[in-house]
Amino acid sequence: MPAEVTYANGFAELFGPLVMALRGVGFFEAHVFLPLMTTLALVLHVLLLRRIKENGVLDSPLMRRFPNLLKFGYFTLWFVVTNSTAVAFKTMIFEETDYDTLVWFFPLVSPLHFYITSVAASMLWLVWRNKTQLLDQLLSMYAQFGLLGGYYAGYHRIMNEPWVWTDVTSGVSGLFFFLWFALLNVDVATRYFKLPYQQSVPEMNGDRRRPRRVF
Repeated sequence: MPAEVTYANGFAELFGPLVMALRGVGFFEAHVFLPLMTTLALVLHVLLLRRIKENGVLDSPLMRRFPNLLKFGYFTLWFVVTNSTAVAFKTMIFEETDYDTLVWFFPLVSPLHFYITSVAASMLWLVWRNKTQLLDQLLSMYAQFGLLGGYYAGYHRIMNEPWVWTDVTSGVSGLFFFLWFALLNVDVATRYFKLPYQQSVPEMNGDRRRPRRVF
């Protein structure tokens, strides 16, 4: 292991001690951080599933029609949050990237992964809150902007990468991107436009509560 490393930018240097400590224990090896961060994603997903039992998400028409598909979509967001964060720290130093030479966009790789993390986290926060306030609409717009970038990434792979069915980074993955982002987009759009849905809450202790909006 070389004594000196090349940091992506000044921001990365601020995290130098942490990054070097993680590198020293081999955390940045894919066979190490992928299972660890995926396990963390599973734990967080279980907490979210408990949360949506209480906040009305399960009562939405969308969830009633595609419950397992949406729950899987939420898990993929946790997977992105945890693993993209790990990659963001990993790519703070050049020696942990797959590039042979310094490329002009190297300083942007780590910030891009932090941005991807923030978009996925914003979508999960929308699900966790399940409200229709101004903050939620602003987060929906932020998530939508990130999804547009995802569509572009899928389009770029379809048009520019070779089609190899056994290679997850080939043009075939572009189709998966479109399907995945379309699923998430429906959920985001539903929250932003506040599609009408009134859930009648049953009487409790003799008191009748007013219907509450889930979306």
